[in-house]
Amino acid sequence: MIRIGAAFLGSCGRKVATGHKVVGKEFSWRSLSASMSMADFHDQGLIDSQGLTLFDTLHELQETSCTVFADNELFGTYNDKSGKFEYLSYKEFGQKVDECRAVLKHLGVAPYDKIGVISNNRYEWAMIACAAYSLSSTLVPMYEAQLSSDWRYIINDSGANVLFCSKQEIFDRLNREVLPMTSHVHTTLCLDAVHGEVYGYKTVTDEVQNSIATSIAPCKEDLANLIYTSGTTGSPKGVELTHLNMTSNVKGARAMAANPADLVTPSDRSLAFLPWAHSYGQTCELWMGMSSGASAAICRGIPMILEDLQLVRPSILFAVPTLYKKVYDGVQNKMKSGSYVQDTLLRKAIDAGMAKAAFQRGERGPLSVMERIKYSMLDKIVLSKIRDRFGGNLKYGCVAGAACPIEVLKFMDAIGIPVCEGYGLTETSPIITLNVPNNRTIGSVGRPLKDVTVYIVDEDGNQVAEGEEGEICCVGPNIMKGYHNNPDATDEVITLAPDGVSRMFHTGDIGRLDADGWVKVTGRIKEQYKLENGKYVVPTPIENAIGNSRFISQVVLVGANRPHNVALIVPEWPAIRAELQYSDAVSEEEIMMDEKLRQLIDEEIQMSCSQLKKFEVPKEWAFVAPFTAANNMLTPKMSIRRHNVVDAYSDVIAHLYGDEPVVSEAPPDIQSNREAA
Repeated sequence: MIRIGAAFLGSCGRKVATGHKVVGKEFSWRSLSASMSMADFHDQGLIDSQGLTLFDTLHELQETSCTVFADNELFGTYNDKSGKFEYLSYKEFGQKVDECRAVLKHLGVAPYDKIGVISNNRYEWAMIACAAYSLSSTLVPMYEAQLSSDWRYIINDSGANVLFCSKQEIFDRLNREVLPMTSHVHTTLCLDAVHGEVYGYKTVTDEVQNSIATSIAPCKEDLANLIYTSGTTGSPKGVELTHLNMTSNVKGARAMAANPADLVTPSDRSLAFLPWAHSYGQTCELWMGMSSGASAAICRGIPMILEDLQLVRPSILFAVPTLYKKVYDGVQNKMKSGSYVQDTLLRKAIDAGMAKAAFQRGERGPLSVMERIKYSMLDKIVLSKIRDRFGGNLKYGCVAGAACPIEVLKFMDAIGIPVCEGYGLTETSPIITLNVPNNRTIGSVGRPLKDVTVYIVDEDGNQVAEGEEGEICCVGPNIMKGYHNNPDATDEVITLAPDGVSRMFHTGDIGRLDADGWVKVTGRIKEQYKLENGKYVVPTPIENAIGNSRFISQVVLVGANRPHNVALIVPEWPAIRAELQYSDAVSEEEIMMDEKLRQLIDEEIQMSCSQLKKFEVPKEWAFVAPFTAANNMLTPKMSIRRHNVVDAYSDVIAHLYGDEPVVSEAPPDIQSNREAA
């Protein structure tokens, strides 16, 4: 593996700049044709129809965006007094970055220093990141929801010497539970602190008022982000992502559209609720939007997302499957619980939308005159009202992080909001493959980005035949530099590609690649296990199938070295209440005693698993409490910590397998179908 270190400092044409004026090596617009002007990029973003760009590093991306789109709105923050989102312009944000760079210089930050940030999304998060990049420093993002022990590990492993935190509560936790056990950190600043409380960011900005800090612009090979994967097992691994990794991902994603300038435009707005501490939110919401001159309203939090959608009316939404599935389930529940007229109208509208969407995807012929009239009428009185739940202005959505049920994707198509599924990992910056509007295949995670090659290999690293399953591997400029302080782990996942020259990343995911270049993910190697009878089980597709039920919120399959599979299920109570006609006055415990509930879940599992092999279908199941980040059963990016779930419910699992006597009363948050046997 090639290691890129401080030796590049004097040899990569590093730029020195004051404010937004560059001294030294010019930005990459020097290579553009003479026929193009800055005005052209103002209209279409920093990527033209030929894929030419005005940036090679995230520092260049920010500096150039703040010049080209100076008067455009950039980040919106909710104002409690006005009840509205108020926006910083690109020019104002650029000034904030200059100010923050002066603060970092005042604190002694130098190239290759690590700057830690513990904060949810806010414009200051992006400001700190861009200021760090402007000094050739590296950002180390962390989550507010993480445990103190996670912060401590990340801070020590990264060697971060300056920390920013969002609020007093976190500042106090750091001083009490983290900083006494670290040796690198010399300054911790609280963003929300006011004078006289703690050492706050505002205090330092006053100290450096009117100072101008010269930037030390990074090379594209320099480290931009050190992102620690939360991991479902073991200690987090620090993923080293360079400026080239990140910017190539932005360029590659934009190049997937017929016209790269069309994917995200200066007139677009997103609602940013994916954490920027994760590469998905950062690459898509932050850098892709900024390179396009677009704006992002910063969501107040998951509980407020529906209200914020109405206030912001985004045109683009980057999300995880849960959000789209909630809307899908809500419509399904309404069809079950509403009047006959409502039910019939909804069904006819969805059917009409499905027909039009199938035509647009090339799956059927054109709509007849009567079908077009029917669709137009039902779209106006029904489908548009469903679109209004997303603000009424959404032209398309993007989804990644987990598999999105095909039924949900087709439903979103039917209501007129195509959702584009993508795939990747933190280690790949993160996008490997992507569907884009007008070029997508439902059931696939898309085609590889420009300059990214996907290989499907067997256990020995040999390419498999077209259409066969194997491990998904990729080659491209998006592949991480390596795992920080962990060369052994790096060597496990990065090997030589079949060409004998390129670095190839092993994703650990199972999938296949068809003749047209579409990739389908079918499971995860490390999650694969063997039943007692020697048959292999890949749990993810089975869990996805069961989780498609509107009555099931979450599910974990268990069966390693056991005679058969069992399932731990988190129920979707609103849908269950509607189906079984229980009012809110009836407790969940009372509903769990109803034999109809057990029959309902049994039938849902059998129906969901009808296309699976018999040995894959769970024979028993149990209701359990929700899996959350707070109970350490989900990672901050909402991935299941499978081992934690199995450990926490080991007694329930034992009961499902009959390893223990059947008890007369299950715990209040647990119910199983075994008791009905």
